[in-house]
Amino acid sequence: MMTRLQKTIRNRMEKALQEYRMVRRGDRILIGISGGPDSLSLFHLLRERFQHQRDIYLLAAHIDLGFPQSGSPQSEILESHFRASGIDYRVIHTNISAKFLADDAKKNPCFICSLYRRRKIYELAHAESCNKIAYGHHKDDIVETLLINILFGRKIEAIRPVQEVFQGKMSIIRPLSYVEEELLKKYAVESGLPQLSRLCPYDGQTRRQKIKEMISDLQKSEAHANIRENIFKSLSHVSLDIGP
Repeated sequence: MMTRLQKTIRNRMEKALQEYRMVRRGDRILIGISGGPDSLSLFHLLRERFQHQRDIYLLAAHIDLGFPQSGSPQSEILESHFRASGIDYRVIHTNISAKFLADDAKKNPCFICSLYRRRKIYELAHAESCNKIAYGHHKDDIVETLLINILFGRKIEAIRPVQEVFQGKMSIIRPLSYVEEELLKKYAVESGLPQLSRLCPYDGQTRRQKIKEMISDLQKSEAHANIRENIFKSLSHVSLDIGP
């Protein structure tokens, strides 16, 4: 029997799938899995939703960034989890961490990591003839990315639930666009998904973390205002008039 939490998350994912027509017959979907609760929850949810649909193909993909580790490498833990799920999977080993941890790295480490990891995902999707890439970005990611782009990128731009790439030959889908991060963390624990430690030395020091803290502090000072929800809904009520 499904718990209330499981029903809530499944219903919200289904709403996004239907509203944006994210998945269609014949789709080959690569699920990008970092190992965090968001992407692992997405993998679990999509597997339950589409595993037995013969006209939908699912492929789990993890890009191993090459962090030094003690004990069992996280890629091995994920590989074991994928194998037990019955879904096809690929684990790609890289040295991406060495690129953004290098002393002479000229770009923001998060930018470098994202760039190379995204490139590997695209290469794999192309090699496996996948026309969709599913990411575990959630409602909070959409809110935070909007503010990051405004404050640091000088542009008003948010993550889209569906985004075409390569002239429409491939699409990125985000089925968890209506689900809050906190719910996904609880879901991952409730579902017994692997709980992996964070290996990146920049964890907790990113611009995204600063935005999280800024919203949290503002919410504490405005107890009756739903700050995150207001920012999210503002994306559907855009009115730009900056004068002459």
